Amino acid sequence: METVGIGFDPLDIDILREMYRTRRVTVAGVDPRLNVSHIARRLRTSRTRIARRLNLWSEAGFIRRYDVWPNPALFHLVGWSVNLRFSNRLEKPEVFQRLGMVDGVVSAVEFLGDWTAVQFLTPDEEAGQRRKEMLRHLKGVEEVESLYPWRPLEPRAALSPLDLRILHALRQRPRGTLTEIARAVGISTRTMTTRYERLVESWSVWFVPVFDFTQLPLPIVSVNVDLEPGASGRRVSEAVLKQYPWTLEFGYGEFGPPETESFKTLFVTVPSVGAIEDLERLVWSVPGTKNVEALVMLRTHSFPAWFDELLSRGLPATGARKNSVAREPVASVPPRGR
Repeated sequence: METVGIGFDPLDIDILREMYRTRRVTVAGVDPRLNVSHIARRLRTSRTRIARRLNLWSEAGFIRRYDVWPNPALFHLVGWSVNLRFSNRLEKPEVFQRLGMVDGVVSAVEFLGDWTAVQFLTPDEEAGQRRKEMLRHLKGVEEVESLYPWRPLEPRAALSPLDLRILHALRQRPRGTLTEIARAVGISTRTMTTRYERLVESWSVWFVPVFDFTQLPLPIVSVNVDLEPGASGRRVSEAVLKQYPWTLEFGYGEFGPPETESFKTLFVTVPSVGAIEDLERLVWSVPGTKNVEALVMLRTHSFPAWFDELLSRGLPATGARKNSVAREPVASVPPRGR
């Protein structure tokens, strides 16, 4: 069987950066309104060139699919990220299957080795701690680190019953055209276009790409930097970008974890696995660096079953969320890949 290769270059990084709403990687995923023509205009290149790259990403399996999430705040939920260490890294596929059956678990970032970062949703901190203990006793899990909370931005509008039907259809056909989605819902394309724009603009719907980084020719490294009080995360970014321009930043504060100067997360494309140590030395050379963790990213995982069950229950009662968690982190060390 013929395989499709993908050569990663600066254009790919630029496209990825443009796909995200704030040009930084966020929990809320990409902006689905940014079509090929829009990205081409932003990057001052041809539409054909951008379309060819995006098609190649799909053909090569770099982007496996998209998952469509409702903004968890619509259901009065807060998010958590927790690091798990597997007892046997060769049995990770079986453990990921078990993770997908745990209530509230929606995604995970898999790294080379024993660790993964799991994201899940609960109504409050007490439920989050209970879910953490459940993960601790999951077969194949050796260690569970401290929870780290992230709270979605409050949506600017509530979901209507029609919005909920549209969301169901989008989850079933995340790459479908608006005309196809409208037909599935039983509304006009004009109504669908208006509703869709409102859902995206109000932060009510998120399009989360599911990546397979093993399909790329170069390793992508998640670099988590813990900083001394008063140190500048911007200086870390500038130092890394100067030597490794194929770098993306994680967007704290916009759609999840609180913005803070105590740590920084960067996703760095390096020329080889051997260059990872050079990258670590560079980060350590930045004044104020307290700890550096560099992990090779393998793939992201999406577990749609729980969201399907959540949506099947219908819309929650309106009103303020009860027992919400503060935006300050519970753990002093940021989760891997976050």
